[in-house]
Amino acid sequence: MHKYLLKTLFTLTITLFSFNSFSIAIPACDTSECVDDFKKYKKYSKLGYAEAMSTLGDLYFNGHGTDKNIKKALKSYKKGAKYGSLKGQFRAATIYLNNEEFRDIDKGVNYLEKAARAQHAQAAFLLGVIFYKEDFHERDLEASDKWLTKAYLAKSKKAADFIHFIDESNNLTSDKYPKLTKALINKPLPKKVVKVAKKKKKQAVEHSNGVKMEVITITANLHDMFTAQIASLKNSYPQQGATNTGSRIIGNTCERNLSCSVANKGDFNRLLSNIMGDSAVAKFY
Repeated sequence: MHKYLLKTLFTLTITLFSFNSFSIAIPACDTSECVDDFKKYKKYSKLGYAEAMSTLGDLYFNGHGTDKNIKKALKSYKKGAKYGSLKGQFRAATIYLNNEEFRDIDKGVNYLEKAARAQHAQAAFLLGVIFYKEDFHERDLEASDKWLTKAYLAKSKKAADFIHFIDESNNLTSDKYPKLTKALINKPLPKKVVKVAKKKKKQAVEHSNGVKMEVITITANLHDMFTAQIASLKNSYPQQGATNTGSRIIGNTCERNLSCSVANKGDFNRLLSNIMGDSAVAKFY
């Protein structure tokens, strides 16, 4: 019995962490199963669960089980952010920084700072980039130094790549980046790895009409992941209006928060491109 419980808990933990990785995408979907997922997250969002609010934002953002609606997605992310969801804070920031209709750099930076203060490494990395760039936001090398150091010490590979970029631009000096240069003494920057593009093998099948179609194998069941996350919410307290001091309190670090999430990879790359430009990004990312 105990072995079964341990195995179940381990599987649930792995599922929740996998759900938040870069590789898991939430597709547009209008099947009954997707609509059911949407209804469940809407229910738990109304009950006051911060992570349900943030995942509901994902569903609105991608049109999963409902019509795609960026405005409602942003509202859900902000509501989740208000009650301590790092995912909500980070995703609200990326909309404010990425989306032309809702563009507000100051609000985006504010949400990133909230997430970065709670140990969200990617938020800290983006702040380091934003404050470095002169024509995207008011340049502040002291702030860039602070956040980039935080991201680097959190073992962000993107931060390490960007530090190489700063070094190659002759800006990695002790007067401009005192905290970072001090950190690099104790934790030297790893050597830059030159990436070699590899050809991806594609599996194709030939239909009866002779047309070859690429087959994409999906290794994760998104509905099962949603079910696992909902199950975890059932065993926790809602953040909205909560007075308990349990493990799911506002201010949990990213490392302790199973639903701490990063942006969709396409959105993340687009944001970096908006900040630094395509040519600059290609050098360090």
